[in-house]
Amino acid sequence: MKKSKVLVLLVLVCSLSSCKKWWGEDEDYNPYEGMTATQLYNESQKEMSREKYTSAIKHLEALETMYPFNDFAEQAEIQLIYAYYKKGDYASSAATAERFIHLYPRDKRVDYAYYMKGLANFQQTRGTLASLLPIDESWRDPGTQSQAYSDFATLIQKFPDSKYKANALQRMIYLRNMFGAHELNVANYYYERKMYVAAAERASYLVKTYPQAPSAKAGLALLYHANLQLGLKSAANDALTVYRSTYHSNPR
Repeated sequence: MKKSKVLVLLVLVCSLSSCKKWWGEDEDYNPYEGMTATQLYNESQKEMSREKYTSAIKHLEALETMYPFNDFAEQAEIQLIYAYYKKGDYASSAATAERFIHLYPRDKRVDYAYYMKGLANFQQTRGTLASLLPIDESWRDPGTQSQAYSDFATLIQKFPDSKYKANALQRMIYLRNMFGAHELNVANYYYERKMYVAAAERASYLVKTYPQAPSAKAGLALLYHANLQLGLKSAANDALTVYRSTYHSNPR
């Protein structure tokens, strides 16, 4: 009985230490050892075409690590941006795009890197449920979507002739409107709880920062009513004047 226990212990020790390769835990183990840069890149392209992005990423990462100065290294970086994005690893996609921009600022595809960085940051906060469930995103904290707006703005400024400009501009309009709606939700939250100073501050920020957003109209009306509640008649009249001149009616 004792001998059998000793044998079991020896097997466990072996599996946890000297036999790490059996479990793929050996830090020095490289499954791609011996493969050339060309082989790694070609294999990654085969996996990409099959939409096997996890395997493609592993080949591309191995290429970067094993052959950092190879002619394929720059192309591998571009491929990694896309592969990470398709896998849903938006943080890695954005980070890789940022690295490409830093390493290859004069590359003819750098506008693509800016665009993908914006897309990845756009998706980070939303997550996978956003495309599956009817979620009102204006109630959520903007998070990395604020960075996405900045990424798209930089793309348009630096590359006005980029083929990605039109889509980036559409996404900026969407984000602007969502940011405005978020500010209106917060302002209404404060107003309903009679926190009129906070409500007026958020409404004022909305009107000044996102004047073209659809929610700006309601924000201006809320600013008017919040100032009335605070007894700030002059500020309320200013808001009323702007409202009437912009929308040709009285705030409700």
